[in-house]
Amino acid sequence: MKFFTLAFATVAALVLCLLNVVELRHVYYSTGYDIARATRDQRTLEDERKQLLIDRAALLDPGRLTPIAARHGFKVATADQIVIVGAPQDPPVAPSAASAAPAAPAAPKEH
Repeated sequence: MKFFTLAFATVAALVLCLLNVVELRHVYYSTGYDIARATRDQRTLEDERKQLLIDRAALLDPGRLTPIAARHGFKVATADQIVIVGAPQDPPVAPSAASAAPAAPAAPKEH
C-alpha cells in the first residue's frame, strides 16, 4: 500500500508540474500576442496623429482663407479701420484746460 501511495503522489506531482508548465507557456504566448496587438494599435495611433498634424497645418494656413474671404466680400482691414474694443481711450484735452492751474482740493464735509 505504501508503494501505491508513493507512486500516486509522484504521478500527481508530475501532472501538477506539467499543468503549471502548460499554463506558463499559455501566459507567455498570450502576453506576446497582447504586446503585438498593442504595438499595432500604437503604430495606427501614431499614423493618425501625423495625419491630424498635417490636417491642422493645412487648416491654419492663412492662404487658404483668402479666397474664401474674397468670395464673401471680405478684405484686409487697413490701419485706420482697426478699432480695439474695450481699450481705455484718453479723452481729448482742450488746450486751455491743460494750461490752467489745478483747483484746490475740497475740504472734507462734516456730518
